[in-house]
Amino acid sequence: MNILALDTATENCSAALWAGERLYLREEVALQKHAELILNMADSLLKESRTERSALDVIAFDCGPGSFTGVRIATAAAQGLALGLNLPVIPVTSLEAMAWSAFQDPAPEFCISAVDARMGEVYLGIYRRSGFSPRPLCPPAVLKPEAALEMIGAKLPDGDAVTLAGTGIDVLKAHGLNKKSTPAVLYPSARAIVELGLYRIREGQTVSAAEALPVYLRNEVTWKKLSEQGKVHQGV
Repeated sequence: MNILALDTATENCSAALWAGERLYLREEVALQKHAELILNMADSLLKESRTERSALDVIAFDCGPGSFTGVRIATAAAQGLALGLNLPVIPVTSLEAMAWSAFQDPAPEFCISAVDARMGEVYLGIYRRSGFSPRPLCPPAVLKPEAALEMIGAKLPDGDAVTLAGTGIDVLKAHGLNKKSTPAVLYPSARAIVELGLYRIREGQTVSAAEALPVYLRNEVTWKKLSEQGKVHQGV
């Protein structure tokens, strides 16, 4: 099974390849360089592993939430590769990718995963460990910090041990999150997306390229499916 994963949703830009029972990884914290880096990273991994694009079985990607531009970059790249190679796709949210990474080491049963959404908000996910896999206790949401803290209080009793993940944790702490530990991971990574992809393939959880859509959470941002994107270029 050969899986290529792409992640450009946050400041971290990363690509990972599972091929020949081995993981290959490229990542770099690089502001506003994701578009020029991500496909070069992918090609570098394919070259290092001596894997042809035609030998890929699945494309996985970080579908957000995160930077609007970053989420669009990974979505477009994943859709384009999957369509050109006629491959299934596995979307993974940035919040669950960070929770997956946080759960790999000995860690508490619960994870608060948060990305700084700017505009005085955070993207929030709350997860419970199921094996090493994150099981969501609520849908991903974009919230004011005060509302996020209310959600955390409702889902996690005070006595529960919790691990933390993401750039949004500092925002929540500034508004009263009473957790002294530092985030176990700061950004999502294509490594986590590959690992989650392997799990989801076994569960039959793939979609077509046309169904591989981003998760923005803010209503004012829209994304056209592949079948609709051509109409824009045709002036429709």
